[in-house]
Amino acid sequence: MPTAIRVLIADDHPVWRRGIRALLDAEVDIEVVAEASNGEEAIQAIRAGGLDVAVLDMEMPHRTGVEVSQTVRDEGLPVRILALSSYDDASYVSGLLQNGASGYLTKDKPPMLIIEAVRAVARGEGRWFVQPTSKDDPTAGLSDREREVLALRYYADLSEAEIAGAAGAAGAGGGGSGSVFLEAS
Repeated sequence: MPTAIRVLIADDHPVWRRGIRALLDAEVDIEVVAEASNGEEAIQAIRAGGLDVAVLDMEMPHRTGVEVSQTVRDEGLPVRILALSSYDDASYVSGLLQNGASGYLTKDKPPMLIIEAVRAVARGEGRWFVQPTSKDDPTAGLSDREREVLALRYYADLSEAEIAGAAGAAGAGGGGSGSVFLEAS
């Protein structure tokens, strides 16, 4: 049996970490082995080793995702980075890719794309980018907030009350509608 992809989830929102962890842990070939609530904790976990992919939020306290990516690159740490953000700003993507990130995805994308991105980044399949909505995306008609609530309800198994209580902490996600991945050459 192949070894599971070992993942770090780094995000300052506990509800988001819980949802991503539930999503990834449900996959037989992915195992979340560490969590971090800020950039400094993420670097410590990466330095400790034993990781294949670090799923990083871009806006964390103590160090941003770009700064974590820089440290990974500068120290030659053996982990691939999949950046998640509420923003689809080109400067984020550019900064991340210049600092060695393997992929970039906005948080409003369908959960299955996050799983696909983790696997692709772990396999070293080039750089992955978010592109415009596919007509095959079953959540294409949903708002960013509706996608977030769907992910929290379905994958994190949170109650409506828990989701409503976390609404302020989790944020509403960034712009854009659904996506598909295209591998860049």
